Amino acid sequence: MAMANSADRQSRGSKGSLEVSLELARDLIERIGVGIYIVQERKFVYASPSFLAVSGYTLDELEEKYPLDLVHPDDREFVRQKAIESLKGKVSEPYQYRFLKKNGGLAWIMEQVTSIQYHGKPATAGSFMDITEYKRLEEELKRSEERFRSILEEMNETYYEVDLRGHFTFVNDTFCRNVGISREQLLGASYKLTTPIEDVEKTFKTFNQVYLTGEPVKGFKSRYIDKDGNVRWVELSAFPIRNEKGEIIGFRGLGEDVTERVQAEEALRRSEERYRTLLEEMDEAYYEVDLRGSFTFANEALCRLLGYSMNEVVGLNYRAYTPQEDWENVYRAYNSVYRTGTTLRWYPMTQLTKDGRKIYVENSVLPLRNEKGEIIGFRGISRDVTERKMLEQKLSEMATHDPLTGLPNRVLLDDRLNMGLAQAQRNGSRLAVMMLDLDWFKRVNDTYGHGVGDQLLKLVAQRLASNLRKSDTVGRMGGDEFVLLLPQIGAVDDVTKVAQKILDSFGEPFAINGYKLNITTSIGIAIYPESGDRADVLLTNADTAMYHAKEEGRARYKLYTPELRDSFVKRQTSRS
Repeated sequence: MAMANSADRQSRGSKGSLEVSLELARDLIERIGVGIYIVQERKFVYASPSFLAVSGYTLDELEEKYPLDLVHPDDREFVRQKAIESLKGKVSEPYQYRFLKKNGGLAWIMEQVTSIQYHGKPATAGSFMDITEYKRLEEELKRSEERFRSILEEMNETYYEVDLRGHFTFVNDTFCRNVGISREQLLGASYKLTTPIEDVEKTFKTFNQVYLTGEPVKGFKSRYIDKDGNVRWVELSAFPIRNEKGEIIGFRGLGEDVTERVQAEEALRRSEERYRTLLEEMDEAYYEVDLRGSFTFANEALCRLLGYSMNEVVGLNYRAYTPQEDWENVYRAYNSVYRTGTTLRWYPMTQLTKDGRKIYVENSVLPLRNEKGEIIGFRGISRDVTERKMLEQKLSEMATHDPLTGLPNRVLLDDRLNMGLAQAQRNGSRLAVMMLDLDWFKRVNDTYGHGVGDQLLKLVAQRLASNLRKSDTVGRMGGDEFVLLLPQIGAVDDVTKVAQKILDSFGEPFAINGYKLNITTSIGIAIYPESGDRADVLLTNADTAMYHAKEEGRARYKLYTPELRDSFVKRQTSRS
């Protein structure tokens, strides 16, 4: 007997569009995962379980592989350039390429890479997501509603209804044609009439499961017998029929003959009404908006994502759940779809939930057309990538900031110093570098412990930042050593005034765990172009000036001059 599902609200096999089946979307969602890997000196040194699961390799096998060998030959140069950019400190935007699995299969990957320090050496860290099914979904979403309806009218789908005894109460023409028995002969007859004896018990158990659970049974395969005695395979789904009291009084089902099915794409299609019902069971957010960007339809997943009820969502404009600074970007994205008539795939977007939380999503948007082919709105699928975004931000933060104070580390300081120098050279302005070291900091650790010492370093970082402009940078080089970058300096006196302001601010004791700690600092200053025209030279000269400030009694600043450098070299030579 041919049975299949006409209103299967639990189907993971439907797609998130009028053109696609929900089952593929459900399967896709279940496979979403983010893999993490680290490459150092052109070798894998770490790969997370998700990465290993996608690739099919073990970590030991990956360590023997050259990373680019896992990339499709046509994509290798593109991926290589992304890796080079990451080693230069540039965080990449997410990009896609084709990945070669161990078993020879091909997967589409969305990836983002950034440079990190791994065991003290530069490395590239990547976040890695298998989007193969999403690529397939995006292609199928291009089909118009008109094509969906056309396929629905042409497909060979059977529909039936039976009572609790399994006797037919209704069958459609397709069912009659497939089994070769008239409607008059089928009505009132048992399902056993068209079911091979080997499958009778299986079919009974299926009906019984639907009755006991009240839930549909989807996509099970069975066989039926036509009038000539031929046994054919059919893919069936069954779900309950209820009366006004909600009591189950029978079963209905849909079936598709899959004996001669050529392609899975020609599989069973639902009507628009059934599609919308099944759509509510999707985990991915699906929505439709008009040309003004106001919701005209949304599924439950989108309501959960934004925290609104269905009544609140319908009519809600995108400006209500989008940060104001992103309004223009969202408008341009929708306008691009309107002008080109093509799908915009997985563009990033920041959204606000009803309770004010900021979340990160990725959207695929395609045009919604009327019968004349005119674009009257948009439909889309949205997925929450907040967790992945937070991980990427954390990785980026770890690569460029000091974990104790949160200040820029040596990597970020070098980048900002080089940028500041380039700007100063273009504008003909000055740039100052201050090297700052706490006086007698070791005594704090020895007397009060390293916990107090760490708290002191945090407070020092805050006090230094409070004495600088927004355009200035304060960073930690390590230990109790800090670096201050002051771009766009007018005169040398402007720099020394800042240095004196910092020294004066250290006159106020630091309160930590009931202690009031008095500590001073010594500052060395190097100014571009007088003290050097390269980043390394300026840092070295500032350090030399700081050394002299300490030699002269600490708690003071010293401006670098060539004479200071000569004096420093002589002292080092005499000591050696």
